[in-house]
Amino acid sequence: MITYEKPHLSYHEQIQLLKNRNLNINDEDYALQKLKHISYYRLSAYFIPFYSQKDIFTNGTTFDDIIELYHFDKELRILTFSAIEKIEIFLRTSIAYNFAKEHTPFGYVDNKNFYCDDKDFNWFCSDVQKETKRSKETFVKHFRDKYTQKDLPIWMVVETISFGTLSKLYTMLCPETEKLILNGIDLPSFVFKNWLHVFSYIRNISAHHSRLWNRQFVIKTKIPRHKKEFKGMINDRYYTFAMMANYVLTAINDTFDFKKELKDLFDKYPNIDKKSMGFIEY
Repeated sequence: MITYEKPHLSYHEQIQLLKNRNLNINDEDYALQKLKHISYYRLSAYFIPFYSQKDIFTNGTTFDDIIELYHFDKELRILTFSAIEKIEIFLRTSIAYNFAKEHTPFGYVDNKNFYCDDKDFNWFCSDVQKETKRSKETFVKHFRDKYTQKDLPIWMVVETISFGTLSKLYTMLCPETEKLILNGIDLPSFVFKNWLHVFSYIRNISAHHSRLWNRQFVIKTKIPRHKKEFKGMINDRYYTFAMMANYVLTAINDTFDFKKELKDLFDKYPNIDKKSMGFIEY
């Protein structure tokens, strides 16, 4: 291990450093404004594909090339979040409807209505109590003011918990309830549970403004062997996520055309390296 000794650099010193590393900066005022709005450290993740060797940019690389890649990634995150949001809302709706139908609106407080061990059930109950207690939603206050029950009905609970907790709740459902939710999606239970984990992971990346382009995902996707369109895919790149999201959105009859939106984004940024994202086609 070594001591971290990189010094603070002024914005002008950052620009000079980039120029010393063979980056063409035609408009220094523009570069200055960008560095004030987007930190050098954040932008540095987008330097790497333009390097010919360590910390040296390939001849002809411009500051605009880096900013273009950054803006593409920003729009990709927005599009990705939008696609996951639609799947998330479907899941919240479907869990609430089918669980209440099978186990009553307050059945989630009884572990016999779940297919899980006591540890997972207790964790879920604790998380629900924590999330509903700190919720500022009007519907929660209205319920507390009007009704005697201390627990909220399931359709309120699913609107207060995080997507991560919602995904965990899904993994705890009894097979009979899960089967109702999976109706029409045509995926094995273990595959869809994994996909929800991947969606939650990528949602968090997008929500925290982290890089999606050229990212190798930590959570690996389980590939459904009975679906030929997924055959031969790399299970830790954006392309596989795009196929997953498009598949689920189509299966739940959502009108959002994710594939077209993604193609339009690539058309807007024709210089983006799609192979690094695992894309075979688009």
